[in-house]
Amino acid sequence: MNNKLFFSLAAIAPHTSNSAGNLTCVTSKEVPGFVNISFAHLSLNNRGSLEPIWHPNAHKIGYCVEGQVLVVMRTPSGAENFTVKKGEIFFIPQGFVHHIENIDAAQSVINFALSSSNPQTMYLSQAIYSLSENVFTSTFNSPAHFIDGLPKSKNNQLLKTLPALKKPPQNAPNGYKFDIEDSPKVISSKGGYLQLGIKSSLPTLQGLGILGFGLTPKGCVEPHWHTNAGELVFIVKGKTRITVLAPDGHVDVLEVNAGEGAFAPASHFHNIENMGNDEVQVIAFFNHGEPDYLGIGEVIGAYSNELLASVFNTPPDYFEALKKPEKPLVIVPV
Repeated sequence: MNNKLFFSLAAIAPHTSNSAGNLTCVTSKEVPGFVNISFAHLSLNNRGSLEPIWHPNAHKIGYCVEGQVLVVMRTPSGAENFTVKKGEIFFIPQGFVHHIENIDAAQSVINFALSSSNPQTMYLSQAIYSLSENVFTSTFNSPAHFIDGLPKSKNNQLLKTLPALKKPPQNAPNGYKFDIEDSPKVISSKGGYLQLGIKSSLPTLQGLGILGFGLTPKGCVEPHWHTNAGELVFIVKGKTRITVLAPDGHVDVLEVNAGEGAFAPASHFHNIENMGNDEVQVIAFFNHGEPDYLGIGEVIGAYSNELLASVFNTPPDYFEALKKPEKPLVIVPV
């Protein structure tokens, strides 16, 4: 599908791929409709490792959907070391150097959103190689020519395979992670459920947030928009139809299935439907830590029958049969 709001991981070549795993980056180059957001998919094989990196122009939020990883992050105030298992989300602030390694016996998979449509990446290895011999030796109080013994990789691979773990790291609470799958379902109905990974759940969040939700067969998300945030929807499981209305009146109707995603910019009217016979599992990324919500039900409910009649050229009593919600529905009951 050639659409400025849609992407499929299967159609995008990985940024890097080797025996350690693969990393696929989805930016505005692949999805021209992205605004202040992008996507990345990281899959690490046994002992696969992502070199320490940082992003000068973007915050980063990750959702672990498979396995368990160790995150080592250096902040301006100290080092943070924490594990992230399936069902947990974690946050990397802009400019914070971080390393991710698989500590699971099998594969680990993380889906990320970044708060820039074209994020930049800095590499620890490139930072070291950029130093002169004098600066390196003075900084690390090392022997002369020490840096000459650090050979540059011919392929400059971002992913490497580490030796076997000597001692598995302990799983402990940390202010940069949150177990979204173990959190309360703020909405739970026959139509589906909703869980929150926003600033109220993880106070360290800046500029990014997550909603995790599921839809039962025939379930759908109420047509809505977010005044302060664009929404990047990634389908983990199932088959969906996503409809997005743009300000110019153009309507995009997209079939978005497992391994695919779509984007609705801020204040663009959109909704999601389960089109299959199985439950749909969705990660919705937002470029705001506290995304707001306006549902079409509560909007219609705010107006009189006379006003609606003038808009739709019908008699006012035509709307007496319409049940007007006073509050957001979010997940529409079925």
